[in-house]
Amino acid sequence: MKSFALLAVLVGGIPHMQATDQATKLIEPTVATFAPLPDDHGFAGMFAGASGGVLLCAGGANFPERPLAQGGKKIWHDRVFALAAPGGVWREAGRLPRANGYGVSASWRDAVVLAGGGDSQGNFRGACLMRWNGTQLAFEALPPLPIATANGCGAVVGETLYVAGGQETPTATAALRRCLTLDLASTTREWREIPWPTGAPGRILAVAAAHDGWFYLFSGADLFPNAAGQAERRYLNDAWRYRPGAGWHRLADLPHAVAAAPSPAMNAGHSHLVIAGGVWPEFLATLPKNAPHPGFSQELLAYDVTTDTWSAVPPPAFAPSAPPRVTAPLVRWQHQFVVPSGEVAPGIRTPSVLTYQFSP
Repeated sequence: MKSFALLAVLVGGIPHMQATDQATKLIEPTVATFAPLPDDHGFAGMFAGASGGVLLCAGGANFPERPLAQGGKKIWHDRVFALAAPGGVWREAGRLPRANGYGVSASWRDAVVLAGGGDSQGNFRGACLMRWNGTQLAFEALPPLPIATANGCGAVVGETLYVAGGQETPTATAALRRCLTLDLASTTREWREIPWPTGAPGRILAVAAAHDGWFYLFSGADLFPNAAGQAERRYLNDAWRYRPGAGWHRLADLPHAVAAAPSPAMNAGHSHLVIAGGVWPEFLATLPKNAPHPGFSQELLAYDVTTDTWSAVPPPAFAPSAPPRVTAPLVRWQHQFVVPSGEVAPGIRTPSVLTYQFSP
């Protein structure tokens, strides 16, 4: 409880926890894998979604020449991979208009929405729809975002894309306190800004979710300048939801932050949103200083939308070849939640592809 109290001080409020055998049994997923991406390293910050009956994963960044710990250079990519069936193998389907990573992506109708992101030179305002017609990719431009943003989060709620938080430049020392929406079904698409929740810090690496017409915003990390003028992170454990006409509602705080967890959260059953892993201060404090990184947390947290409470879900069994990861997208496809690639240790990516499946 001391750690919960400490985290509550970071953003205010006292977390609400509920853990019952009946509740957790309904939301315990089975973890499995798809074939790995055809890349030796894998990528963090990919885009992902479904189109033309296939799963598409695109872009992202890695350290292909030398590891980060050895001074390796981070490289952004434009490759797009397609998977036609859960038991199949990935094929290279084409290229993005430019190398890009750490933006927002989501499935909408029969297309994948891509918004924002960036590369080594800066962050982007661009947005588009990516479609697969069975033989090739096609891209449809969307209106550019009002502001460049990367490391934000987002989700499609009904026909509307939400993009929340992020940072305007790679070296920004303040996180964005902005939430932008785009009605994808409108004949005159135009980005609109909704007010940021009152009193909420800006944030990067938050987790989004969509449920029953609401847009959810969980955790992340605020940014502030240190004495040298470089960005430092302040981890957050607050939670919010928004619906047009109802505005923002503050929810029960998470028991701890889940920054950089795969986003958006998984919808389990009719009433739970499940978040896989992420990072928080106490977890980071346990990591050895002069030893190989042990990997990211296997923990799952479930939010009950009907009772406004959080439950700790017993962690599933992860294969050593496909461990938990952060800075990865999450997409629902073929009755499973898929987390392609991602970061399994600082600067270390994986080509493995995780799947989570909940009992009906």
